[in-house]
Amino acid sequence: MNTNDPHQPTAYQVPPGWERFQPPPVAEPILQAVMVEDVAPLPQVRTSVWLRCWRQIGGGSLLLSLAVHFGLLLLAGVIIVGTQIAKKEVDFIPAGQTQASVKASQDLEYQVSMRQMSAMVRKVPQTRIGVEGPKDVSLPAGEVMILPEVGNGGVGGSRLIDIDISGPGLDGTASPAQIAKLPHLFGGRCSMQSRLEKLRENGGTPECEMAVSRSLGWLKGQQNADGSWGRANKAAMTGLTLLCYLGRCETPDSAFYGDNVRNGMLYLVELGRKNSEGIIAENVVSNSATYEHGIATYALGEMYSFYRLGNRSLPGLRDVFEKGVQLIIEQQNQQGSWAYGGKDAGLPTAYNKDSRGEDLSVSGWQFQALKAAKHSGLKIAGLNGAIKRCCDYLESKQTKDGGFGKTNRDEHYNQWSLTGCGVLGLQTLAHNKATPVKKGIRFLREFLTSEPLDWERNCNLYCWYYYTQAFFQAGADDWKFYNAQFLPQILGAQQADGSFKRGRPNWPAGDAADAIYRQCLCTLQLEVYFRYLKVADREERSIFEK
Repeated sequence: MNTNDPHQPTAYQVPPGWERFQPPPVAEPILQAVMVEDVAPLPQVRTSVWLRCWRQIGGGSLLLSLAVHFGLLLLAGVIIVGTQIAKKEVDFIPAGQTQASVKASQDLEYQVSMRQMSAMVRKVPQTRIGVEGPKDVSLPAGEVMILPEVGNGGVGGSRLIDIDISGPGLDGTASPAQIAKLPHLFGGRCSMQSRLEKLRENGGTPECEMAVSRSLGWLKGQQNADGSWGRANKAAMTGLTLLCYLGRCETPDSAFYGDNVRNGMLYLVELGRKNSEGIIAENVVSNSATYEHGIATYALGEMYSFYRLGNRSLPGLRDVFEKGVQLIIEQQNQQGSWAYGGKDAGLPTAYNKDSRGEDLSVSGWQFQALKAAKHSGLKIAGLNGAIKRCCDYLESKQTKDGGFGKTNRDEHYNQWSLTGCGVLGLQTLAHNKATPVKKGIRFLREFLTSEPLDWERNCNLYCWYYYTQAFFQAGADDWKFYNAQFLPQILGAQQADGSFKRGRPNWPAGDAADAIYRQCLCTLQLEVYFRYLKVADREERSIFEK
C-alpha cells in the first residue's frame, strides 16, 4: 500500500486514554470461512468518538425513536399542565346550580336588563336641571335632575348626583291628571320631582332613588316563568315584590317593568281564583298561608288603587282582592287578632277564627291589607268594624314599658321585636292614639340607643321593616335619630348588581335569609321617604275620617 497516495485512507488512530473502549477481538470463523483471499479489504471509515460511544452502550434506531417520542410526550404534558393552571376553574354542575353559577347568571341578567334600560333611555332627549332648594320645578320626562345631599336628618355631604329620568312609567312617573286620581296618601311616589322633594324633606339622599332603581332592576331578573317570585311561599314573595314596584309607581303600563308587574299580579289573581275559599296561597292549610294571604291581599289592594292610572285590562283583580279582604274580616277572632292552626282544627284554610290565641306578627300583615282596602275606596262590608277591633287589640298588647309584645326577651314575639308593628298599626289605622304611639316610640328609641342598628350584629330586617315605618310616621327628632342609624346600613349593604348582601341577625325569626325576601324588605325601607305621606301631612287624621 502506498502510504503517500492521497486517495488511500489512513489508519484510524485511537486517541490516548480511549484504548479501554476498544472492543475485544471476536473470533468470526464463519465469516473467515467464506471470505475469498482475493477480495480487497473494505476501506476503513473514520468514526466519531460520540457515535462509537452511542454504539458501545447499545444505541440504535429503536432507542432513538423511543427517546424522540418520550421527549414529545414530555413536552405535550408540560403544555397541557401549564394551560390548566392558567385556566380559571369552571363552576358548572349539570345536576344543579352552585352559588357561584347562580350569581353569574344573575349578574348576566342584570347587565342585559341594564343595557336594555340604557337603550330606552337614549331614545329620550335629556337635559340637566339644577335644584338648589325646596322650590317648585317643572321636570318633563327624560330630563336629569341634580340634587344636593341635604335634608332633615340627611346623611352625607353636599356633592351633586345625576339621576336619569327616562320617561313615563320607566322611572315611575305619572302625569298630573293621573296622580290626581290616586288616593292622596300615594301622592309622593308617582313623579320623580315629588320623590326627590320628599327625599330631601325627609332626610334621604339621591342615592336612595338610585338604590331603588338598581334593586328593581335586580328583581326584574328574578321573576319566574309563571309570573311569581321566589322558590317557597311564592304568594308572599310575589306580593312583596309588587309592593316594591308600586312603591315607585311602577304599574302594568310602565315601559320597562310593566310586563313584570302585570304578570305578577295575574299570578296572584289566578292563585286566588283557583282556591274556593279565596285564600291566596299555594298550600292553603299551611300556617304560613296566613302570612302569604295577608301580604298578597295587601299588594292587590295597592294594585287596585293604581288601576285607574293605566290603560291595560286587569281581569279578576277586583273580585280576588275583595274576596281576599272578606276572608281576612271573617277570620278575625274575638281578640281582634288573627291566628293560624286551621289545619289542626280541620278547617279548610290555615286561619282559625275560633282560636283563643293571638299573633301580633300575623296580624301585622292583615291590618296592612285592611289599610289598602280602606284606601281603595271600595265598599266592603265589615271593614270599618274589623279595623276598629284590630286597633283595640294592638293597644291591648302594649306593655308598661311602652313596647308591644311579650316582656321576656327570650320569648318568640317579644316587645323588642314587634313594637314597630304595634306602633305602625296605631299610627295608620287608629284615631286619637297619640299617647300609646309616643310611649312605643320612646321604648324603641331607648332600645336602639343602647343597641344601635348594625348589619353585622343585629340585622333583623323583619323588625327593621316595621321600625323604619314607625319612626318615619313619628317624624321630627325621632325620625332624625333613626334615619341616621338606618340609612347608612341599608345603602352600605347593596352590592354592585343591585342585590343586598345577607346580614347577621340576633333574632332568628327576624332574619331574611331568602334573597327575594331580603331584597324586598330593604327596598320597601328605602322607599319609605316617598311611599306614603306621614300621618301629619295627610288631609285626614286617620282612615276613619275618609
